[in-house]
Amino acid sequence: MREKIVIVDDDTETRKLLIQSLLECGYDAIGYAQCGQALVSFIHSQDPDLIILDLSMPGADGLNLCAELRNFCDKPVLCTSQHTEDDLRIEALNRGADEFIAKPSSFEVWLARIRAHLRRYKRAFPVNQRHLIVYPGLQIDPTTHSVIAYGKEVSLSSKEFQLLIVLAKNPNRVFHIETLYDLIWKDIKHGDVRTVMVHIYNLRQKIEKIPSEPLYILTVRGAGYKFNGSVSLLIESMDA
Repeated sequence: MREKIVIVDDDTETRKLLIQSLLECGYDAIGYAQCGQALVSFIHSQDPDLIILDLSMPGADGLNLCAELRNFCDKPVLCTSQHTEDDLRIEALNRGADEFIAKPSSFEVWLARIRAHLRRYKRAFPVNQRHLIVYPGLQIDPTTHSVIAYGKEVSLSSKEFQLLIVLAKNPNRVFHIETLYDLIWKDIKHGDVRTVMVHIYNLRQKIEKIPSEPLYILTVRGAGYKFNGSVSLLIESMDA
């Protein structure tokens, strides 16, 4: 299967040239020129192997977009911009970018960096391990939407599963209740954020050994919730 690359850039000529060159090299290249929530939904639907993100698209905060992609996507993200100040490069990397490539750069440079990041991802996450999130006592498979807690498969609702994925992929990061609501219930603009608390309660009942003394999903008083990063993250084979 050909590896899929999404190029997010509002510059039509740059986007078309890069797409055509990547297609000729055997990749499945797709362009996208929108930003904001439309981009997030598009990335969700396409599940690309690598993302190229222009940080300087009009009307968009490219750095925030990069950080939002990192909330759910572990694939390589290569950021680019005509602005090459050190502060922008550093902030892009701090927000989750795997690399910053200045504009303009030759296609040979792009191709070399794309190949390098795809190779690195494949080595880090072999096919039989890819996407699997494993903590002591807890195994989450985003591809099959299955969760095993303490050796028993548990049934989660769609929203419960989405909440668990966001938290488990970002150990120790504190998520405000409003942030979680915006991420998971993004299509419901005027709902009650207290629904997050209800879903967290239900999640704990299903995955925690002692729900009243949670090991995985911790409450940060006055702030929100976080996944306990002191529980060492292990990536294990599906056959282990």
